[in-house]
Amino acid sequence: MYLVEMTPKFILALIILLIYVKLSGKSQIAPMSQLDQVGSMVIGALVGGALLSPAVSAIDASCLVIIWGALLILIRYIKSKNSRLRDAIDGKPIQLVKNGHLISTNFTKANLPVRDFETLVNIQGVYSFNQLKEVWYELNGSLTIIKKGDKDIAVLVIEDSAISQNNLEQLHKDENWLNEEIKKQGYKEVSEIFCAEWFDNKLWIYPNDGVVVQPPKAHHEVRHENTLTETEDKPVKKTATKKATKPRVSKKTTPTE
Repeated sequence: MYLVEMTPKFILALIILLIYVKLSGKSQIAPMSQLDQVGSMVIGALVGGALLSPAVSAIDASCLVIIWGALLILIRYIKSKNSRLRDAIDGKPIQLVKNGHLISTNFTKANLPVRDFETLVNIQGVYSFNQLKEVWYELNGSLTIIKKGDKDIAVLVIEDSAISQNNLEQLHKDENWLNEEIKKQGYKEVSEIFCAEWFDNKLWIYPNDGVVVQPPKAHHEVRHENTLTETEDKPVKKTATKKATKPRVSKKTTPTE
């Protein structure tokens, strides 16, 4: 009898979890932020508690999970539209090594012992701190490593059609510079761009689906086009052409006697 009563709860909980996973768009645990991980654990606790408690009906359990899941999805949406709010909620990557120098205060800030740091870099094929040029401790606990002699990694300046202010400040650039750069490549607004990265002293732009951009024309091409347009706009005077006339044939007259 108990199993018969709990079966609708199990089915309903499974459906709600499948919908939540589909809406959240998370395919694996590693890239999730701290808020996402804690939120997912709370959803699991709500579902588990509702399933095991006979006093909680299936409808009440579903409403609790729906409300919590909707709040998490709303926060993710807001974070995708505002980079400063995203940094305030999720935090920012912590730079542990800069120009080959280990920043000890940032190790304390990241709560990362040097021994654990050594293990993490060894896993990525780095066997001495002397090989390191730049290292960032990412939000998910992984390391982004640039070794000496490697090129600097790309920096996202536009994410999900929104300008990343912190990354612009890291490059010592501002929004006016970014707007000029995207206009040079034929874009009018940031909303047309899905993401853009600064790499190897060049801005690489990846537009949103359906955005077709024509690169700006060279100066001499514009002049040539204007000349053609002006010529076409001017009315062309029609000159009357004379029809070719057949030469008159004079009749020979026979002399009269």
